[in-house]
Amino acid sequence: MEQKVNAITPVKIIVIVLILIIIVGMCYIFIPKKDETKIVKETELIHLTFDDIVENHILFSDIKIFKKDHDFYLTAKATNMTSNILNISPITITLTDQKNKNTILISYIGETINSENSRNVIIKTNKNLKNTKHITVNIETQVQS
Repeated sequence: MEQKVNAITPVKIIVIVLILIIIVGMCYIFIPKKDETKIVKETELIHLTFDDIVENHILFSDIKIFKKDHDFYLTAKATNMTSNILNISPITITLTDQKNKNTILISYIGETINSENSRNVIIKTNKNLKNTKHITVNIETQVQS
């Protein structure tokens, strides 16, 4: 009895290559491509850092402004530099841009801050902060008796 041999013939190779070319071509045509210019605009990298600021015995360090999605964030670390418990007011942060236009942001980190403790300041805004050049901080403190 003779057995049928299933050999790979040049015709089979050509058929397989043509099928692969058709599949790749269809994927290229029917799978939507992302618009790269749109992606760059949406993920525009904005990351500004500023020098530390001391105001009324509170050290504001690691001050950053960055953009995430369509909002801007200002973050900082507020540290009580004394050995006393301080009563604190809300923080008023004034951001000045290149044209000397001010943007005022207010944050609240609690009524008191213990000696040498830190709190994170996080402010989210829809105002455009990418041209900020200078930051001033105003906070009122009073030693708790």
